[in-house]
Amino acid sequence: MKLNKIYRFYTPVIVFGLIISFFSCTEKLDEPFENESFTSDVDYSKGEDMILPLLGAYQALYTRGWEEPVTLGIRGDDVNAAGDQVPMQEQDEYKYFPSHWNLNAVWQNHYNDIITAFTAMEEIEKYRAATGNDDLADQYIAECRVIRAFLYLNLARSFGGCIVIDELDNIQSTPVSNKAEVMQYIVDEMTAVIPDLPAVHPNKRTDIKGGMTQYTAYAVQALAYQELENYQGVADATSEIISSGEYELADDYYHLFKKAGKLDDENILEFQYSDFNQGEGDHFPENIPMFSPYGIGGWTPVVTGAEGGWGFYEPTLKYITFMLDRGETVRLETSVAFTPDGITELQNEYGTIPAWISNTNREGDIFNNNARLNFGSAKFIQPSTELTPGRTAQGSNKNLIVIRYAEMLLMYAEALTRGASGNISMTATEAVNLVRSRANLSPLSDVTTQDVLDEKFAELATEWGIRFYDMVRTENTSELSYGGRTFTMDKAYLPFPADQVAELPQLEEGIQ
Repeated sequence: MKLNKIYRFYTPVIVFGLIISFFSCTEKLDEPFENESFTSDVDYSKGEDMILPLLGAYQALYTRGWEEPVTLGIRGDDVNAAGDQVPMQEQDEYKYFPSHWNLNAVWQNHYNDIITAFTAMEEIEKYRAATGNDDLADQYIAECRVIRAFLYLNLARSFGGCIVIDELDNIQSTPVSNKAEVMQYIVDEMTAVIPDLPAVHPNKRTDIKGGMTQYTAYAVQALAYQELENYQGVADATSEIISSGEYELADDYYHLFKKAGKLDDENILEFQYSDFNQGEGDHFPENIPMFSPYGIGGWTPVVTGAEGGWGFYEPTLKYITFMLDRGETVRLETSVAFTPDGITELQNEYGTIPAWISNTNREGDIFNNNARLNFGSAKFIQPSTELTPGRTAQGSNKNLIVIRYAEMLLMYAEALTRGASGNISMTATEAVNLVRSRANLSPLSDVTTQDVLDEKFAELATEWGIRFYDMVRTENTSELSYGGRTFTMDKAYLPFPADQVAELPQLEEGIQ
C-alpha cells in the first residue's frame, strides 16, 4: 500500500538521552480503514489493529530530516557540499567538529527512530493473543528489526560505531560498540528475521506495498558483510536476491529516478513520499523538504511556479570527467544537471565535450547559473512536468531510492573478484555486464576488482555515500584526496556529537 491518509495512533518518541513518550500521528500506508478514527485509547483485543504500531515504525523511517541523506553523502569524491551550510562544507573537506549541528541531527533522528522500532515491537506483542496469528506477529516484529538494523548500519558506517541497545532502560549504561561489532550484530539480526519475512518483491506486498521483505533483509545483511570484508557472506546474501527472480534492472535508467521509478522492480528499499495525486491537501511527509537540498535555485521550469532548490549537493567535476572518459551518456545525464557556468568550467577542464550536454533536461526545464553550484544532482531533481497540478514543491510526488538491485549485482561481482564463490551460475563478469548493458556500454571480459569499483562509481554516484564507504573500506586515500582535499584514514569516521557526549558518558570514552 502506498502512503495515504493520516491516522492517529500513539508512537513513543525519544529525545536521545532523555526518554520522552507522547502521542503523535502516524501515517496509514494506503486506503483508509472503513472510516475508523484511531485515538490514544488502545484496545489490544482488536487484533486487526496490530498493524498500526508497525505503520508507526515505517512513518518514522520515511520521515527523515533533509540533512540526513545529505550528510551521509557529501564526503565522497562524487559530491561537493555546496550551499551555505558551513558544517557540511567543512565535512566535505574532512574537517570534523563535534559541535556540527547536522551530526547531532543524524545521530538523534536515527536513535529516535530506533526507539520507535523498539516500541512498535512491544506494542505488536500486546496484540499477539488477540490476532491468533503468531506468524503475522512475528513478521511485523521482523520488519521492525530490519528498520532498526538499517538505522544502525548508517550510524556505524558514519561514526565508526554506536550504542547497540538491547533494552530501552539501559541506554545510559550500554557501552559503545565498534563498527565491526555493529556489523556482526546486523548480520546476526538479519539471519534471525529472514525466515519470518515474506519472500516477495516489496511491490508485491498486499498489506504494506513497498514494505520490508526477506530481500530487504538480505540486502542490509550484505552491506554489513561488506563492511566486515566478509566477501563470502556478501556473495551468499546477494545470491539470494539475484536467484529469487523478484528483481530486475529497470529498462530506463533515466526514468528510474523520476516519478515512474516509484516501487520499480529494481528497488529493494525506498522511502515512500506522496501528495496522493491531489493538487492540495495532505502530503507525506508533512512539511519536510526532502528534495529541496538537491535542486538548483533560479531554474526556468516548464511549469510556471515550480520551486527550484537550495543547491546543497553538487556532483563533482572529477566524477563528470570520469564519466566522459568512459563514454557515458545516460548515466551522466541522469546524475548531473548542467548550468551554463558548469558547462564552461567543464570545457575549460576537459576540452571538447559531447554536443548532447546542455543546461536543459529532456522535459524542457532550464538550469540557469547559480551562485552555489555549477552542477545539480539530477537523480534527486523531479522535472516540473511531473508535478501534480497545483503542487509546486521540489520532488512533491517522488520516492527516495535507498537500495537498488544494481548495487547488489555489483557487490556480488566484487565479492567474486575477491575470492568468494557464488551459489548461482552468474559470474562476476556477467553481473557487471548486466549493469553496463543498461547504460549502453560494451561488455567487459574477466572483470577485476578495480573494474567493479569503477562500475559502482559510475552507477551509484551521489547515492547515500556509497562511493565514500567503498573508498574507506578499500583504504583508497588517493581517490578521496582531490580538488585540494587531503584524505587520511583517521578521517574515515565522524566524531560523536558534543550534545550526545554530554548526555552519554560512554561516548566520551570512545570506541574501544
